[in-house]
Amino acid sequence: MAASVSQQARADAPTRDRTLVIAIGSDPAGIEPATNRAEPVGSEIILNLFDTLVTCPSDDSVNVEPRLAQSWNVSPDGLCYSFVLRKDVAFHDHTDVDAEAVRFSIERTRRLNSYAQASFAKIAYIRVTGKWTIDFFLSSPVPFFLSLLGQPQAAIVSPQAVAKKGADFSILPVGSGAFQIKQYTPEIGLTLSCNPDYFRGRPALDTLVYRVIANASTRHMELERGEVDLCQQNAQISTLPMADIQAFRQNPDIAITEKSSQILRQLEFNNRKTQGIISDIRIRKAIVHAIDYEGLINSLLAHTVERAYGPLPTSNWAFDPELQAISPHYDPDRALALLAEADWSTRRERLSIITFEGSFWATVATFLQANLHAVGIDVTIEQMEFPSLRARHVAGLFDLALDGREPWYSDPDAHITLGYSSSLADTAMTFRMPPNRELDALIARAQTETQLPTRKILYQEIQTRLLTACPAAYLFTNRIIIFHRRTVKGLVVRSTPPLAEYWGVSKEQSLR
Repeated sequence: MAASVSQQARADAPTRDRTLVIAIGSDPAGIEPATNRAEPVGSEIILNLFDTLVTCPSDDSVNVEPRLAQSWNVSPDGLCYSFVLRKDVAFHDHTDVDAEAVRFSIERTRRLNSYAQASFAKIAYIRVTGKWTIDFFLSSPVPFFLSLLGQPQAAIVSPQAVAKKGADFSILPVGSGAFQIKQYTPEIGLTLSCNPDYFRGRPALDTLVYRVIANASTRHMELERGEVDLCQQNAQISTLPMADIQAFRQNPDIAITEKSSQILRQLEFNNRKTQGIISDIRIRKAIVHAIDYEGLINSLLAHTVERAYGPLPTSNWAFDPELQAISPHYDPDRALALLAEADWSTRRERLSIITFEGSFWATVATFLQANLHAVGIDVTIEQMEFPSLRARHVAGLFDLALDGREPWYSDPDAHITLGYSSSLADTAMTFRMPPNRELDALIARAQTETQLPTRKILYQEIQTRLLTACPAAYLFTNRIIIFHRRTVKGLVVRSTPPLAEYWGVSKEQSLR
């Protein structure tokens, strides 16, 4: 009997070393492409359950790498993308990942996913030309079309599983990725098992467990005890990580992975307001000069963020470094002079800042409130859940909005077109730009220009024009912060979007 127990113990011992437990704050949403609307955890799960035709390895490059696609050609006019697929890939239900599955998946996402419709709006039609070949025809050139095909929403699903599972596919999806879904219990978590036949090679891990732990203190306590292997900060969506960073840096069992991102945070003006003080550019410029950027970044947020100098993050390939010299800086005397020029003493009004719930947003908003009060501008802070904030923002019922933009593909277009084209001002959480045919034409040209050097020049001009127009106070880009046990090895984090792919992750046995 003793020998049997000992043998069982030896058999079970490696299991924990091949299981990665990931703590998440809430039940994941959008774990398959047709339901995903940029939900961070759901998008990461997609990244591990599914494959896309291509993948975007770097933020500072326009290049993509093959995944399900073996190779591709682009027509000289940029209107046809012809793909040759790998022939050695199967879905988890053992059916082929072929051209018809690709066509089915993209068409299905275009039809069902309103979030993804803008990404694929320029697809005129898709034609399957053979079992392993497929063509995408566009109505006009989209230079970053390959990057769009690397988004989680462009992942390829099993047509047979969609037909078989029906509505259950949304919670038990079938892809071709390194892991496959084994169990999903709402509000408890998900268990994914490895795909031993994965075409890139068997994962080092046997199991991924996503555990829903709503309380941040509990998540971090379980990480310290080793019951959880990894806690995601999710780019500081709601909480501040400074205290955790300071505590975990003293813990020899915990490692902190940090990475620059393209997640931009700003204080936006309601640029569609034609009445009131926000319409006066002198007051907008007074506000941007009243903000202590260095104090915000270095002291309040303890270097967990990086300065933003304009409408593109510094990590974006189209960012113009010359903007650092002309971007607004902290100058309260300049702010006071601008306010005097605008006759602020007689126009004095109380403004409001709308922002998300959570200590992160409250802390930043309070800091900005104090900065503005120091030059004589009084603001109130209204925190609200995302649906309410989105409704207020889209309706234009605000003065100032503290929020941001998370790009889901690696191209400046992800920040510029939706954000600043005046024709789209009332369609989403944009900068609500006033009509400007010249700027709109410049944005449209940059979006469709196929020559990369010319595109970069166009985006440099757009950045300069936007800084001159002062549609926002550009604050910072978040660093992606992940806390994990030091036994976790090979973690690679993608920053556009901020997700982790666990195919190459392993765990070594702890010696402690």
